Amino acid sequence: FFILVYLKTNPLQELHAVQFEMTQPQANRWIHLLSEILRRTLKTLGELPDRNSKRLIHILQGCEEVLLDGTERPVQRPLDEDRQSACYSGKKTHSIKNNLLCTNNLRIVWLSSTYEGHVHDKKICDEEPLLLPRGIRLWQDTGFIGHRPDGVEICMPRKKPKGKELTAVEKQENKRISGIRIKVEHAIGGMKKCRIVKERFRCHKFGFEDMVILIACGLHNFRISHKMSHITN
Repeated sequence: FFILVYLKTNPLQELHAVQFEMTQPQANRWIHLLSEILRRTLKTLGELPDRNSKRLIHILQGCEEVLLDGTERPVQRPLDEDRQSACYSGKKTHSIKNNLLCTNNLRIVWLSSTYEGHVHDKKICDEEPLLLPRGIRLWQDTGFIGHRPDGVEICMPRKKPKGKELTAVEKQENKRISGIRIKVEHAIGGMKKCRIVKERFRCHKFGFEDMVILIACGLHNFRISHKMSHITN
């Protein structure tokens, strides 16, 4: 309950400590201890997304289509000047980002490493190339222009030409594609029920920003599995 409340509400550690009648250093210790226990538990249950993009070709065998998107979350302005520049996203804020892949039932099957905010979605795919089954359909947005895994059918909106307008047919097709791609937005929204991966991230412990988004994806997948088991029963 302690760690789930922390991930869900993203409180200051001082406030979280008061709620559970302990000191801030004690709360900090339990946050990091219980986060690791929760991560291991979700892994044992098979709810964590894979981190190795090369294993996807085996994980997605028999799957007809998947959806790819990037997600960004704000962080406190780093004190180090080099990291400030790296985390500046160009949107008047400092951030970190990940790419993720989900299936039609909104289950997140792959999560990239965590990158600084200036790194483009396509660049992440270049760093961690996706190996997908041949013939599978991949839905992605215009942030991934140029990303074409071998043997994969790419479905993405058409970008408006510079100085020109899209035709009525092209606009209608873009609308249809957006209606399908909304599923990955729902998956990201489900993951961001944990406000620690939605609001400004304040923890400075190395690697913790990557762990919390992995756990958030695992909790999202766990909710989907729980709902599906109820439907089956």
